[in-house]
Amino acid sequence: MAVNKRRPKPVPPKVKKTKREYSLFNWLNRFLPLDKLFGEKEPGHEERVPVKYFYYFGWVVILLVLYERIGFESESYVRNSIKLKKEVDDLRAEYTSIHAEYQKEGKQSVVIERVKDSGLEENLTPPKKIIIAKDE
Repeated sequence: MAVNKRRPKPVPPKVKKTKREYSLFNWLNRFLPLDKLFGEKEPGHEERVPVKYFYYFGWVVILLVLYERIGFESESYVRNSIKLKKEVDDLRAEYTSIHAEYQKEGKQSVVIERVKDSGLEENLTPPKKIIIAKDE
């Protein structure tokens, strides 16, 4: 039988993951004593909120602000659409009344009354047809 000349591949050592650095709060810690207020596992201060949860709190606050903004925008759109609907209804009623007046003023009886002041009168005799024979 043949001897297996393959050697097992060496397993690379596992690299320990470094803890995530919270750069924003580390930068703020230079100016404000965040560790004193929100310390991580300091003796006697275990009940305080760890700094690592600030990103989650920030994310929740951003989502709440966006939610309120979207709600405000939707309310303004609804108010605007109600206002526009009322304006369209008013314009439709105005159009209907103006159209009815225009149709009324186009009647023959109304036109005759308006033209009497200028001296014109209605012709009461019906028109006559002029027939020309093809012979002529």
